[in-house]
Amino acid sequence: MLAMGKQVILSASGSDVSVSEKAEDEFSYKGEKYVSWGLNNSWPEEAAEIVGKVGVLSTGIDYRCRTCAGSGVIPARLTGIDGKCRETFEPFSDLNVIRFLNSYSFRRYHFEALRDLFKFGDAFPLLVFNVDSSKIVRIQTINARHCRLSVDKKRLLVYNDFRNGIPGDGQAKVYDMLDEADPFWDLDERRRKGKLKGGKAFAFPRLRNYFSSSDYYALPAWDAVRRAGWIDIYTEIPKFLASAYRNAMNLMWHINIPYSYLENMFPEADYSNNPEKDRQKDFTAFFDSIEKNLCSSENANKAVITPYNDDPALKDFSKWEITKLDNTNNAMEKLSTSVAANSEILFSLMINPAVFGAGMPGGAYAGNNGSGSDIREAFMVSLILNHCERQLVMDPPELMLHFNGYEDIDIKYRNLLLTTLDTGHSSEEKIS
Repeated sequence: MLAMGKQVILSASGSDVSVSEKAEDEFSYKGEKYVSWGLNNSWPEEAAEIVGKVGVLSTGIDYRCRTCAGSGVIPARLTGIDGKCRETFEPFSDLNVIRFLNSYSFRRYHFEALRDLFKFGDAFPLLVFNVDSSKIVRIQTINARHCRLSVDKKRLLVYNDFRNGIPGDGQAKVYDMLDEADPFWDLDERRRKGKLKGGKAFAFPRLRNYFSSSDYYALPAWDAVRRAGWIDIYTEIPKFLASAYRNAMNLMWHINIPYSYLENMFPEADYSNNPEKDRQKDFTAFFDSIEKNLCSSENANKAVITPYNDDPALKDFSKWEITKLDNTNNAMEKLSTSVAANSEILFSLMINPAVFGAGMPGGAYAGNNGSGSDIREAFMVSLILNHCERQLVMDPPELMLHFNGYEDIDIKYRNLLLTTLDTGHSSEEKIS
């Protein structure tokens, strides 16, 4: 979490906290001061590594992006409010706008903006103008890992290797950033004053996780479970289980064969050349044959037949003893903890684990194994909760359309909803 003057930074494990002074928070490029993003200016790189090794976190972010993107977008125009206080819209059929919203460049901006917003907590759109700066022709997302804000938040520095230090002169790009309180007013003022010339690109104010109160870089929603230690638990459990399986002695049976039995089966008189070595070799082959004939799934429930001496004095020295061993290596406890970690991570992303069936029958999170209705409701809740992020990522395209002369256009999402069989179909499309 960043603040002017001091910076409170958490380690990747969430356990260690250090406080650095303002001089360490900032760095300079061509005389301009910029704010570092995390310890050693490398928080985005650390976040990407965390997401890359935590499967449920990576999948959860991908899920939020997919449900947020829906089935694409369409343009519409608000016409009023009906008698039930619901907005009414009419289709907006300008082919230029429709082509733009269906274009590769828009889809790329859309998906990458959602990715960075959920993954890092910030996304950085760029408005690209035509040669005479009369129109915005494209919106693109600059990879958040490569972006740093100036102290006054009026410039955006883009460099692809912040982890290895600050850029030298000429190694980075700098874009003017529009006013975050009212970017359209700022852009319109620049146009009115003739400051939009030569096709210069402008950075749109960063899109940020609204729940973060940081003055500069927002923290992603999942950072709370990292600080709480659930990410550590998630990553340690597979290591523990792998080590347990590698090192465990998963023995089930102990077969105890008396030496008298072996003495009778392999009498020393039969070995003349090297009795000790040759007899030991036959002992080993005999033990191997027992294991071969009793182990494996093909030999399940197989009987063991052994002779014994019926002389009461020798009986106990001739029989085999077969004892079942208790296997104390119970992985269920660790798997239950893993399920708890999965659920906590999904909760941080506001995802109901029922969507993924993230539970274990009979366990503490057994209720997560929901029915079809639970999954449908969880999915519907996801769509509702996505409204804030959808508004954020549509602000730059709506500004673009407004700047280019298309007034009062709303960009609406198409959602494919799962329905029940009694409706006569399995899905339907809704606009939101």
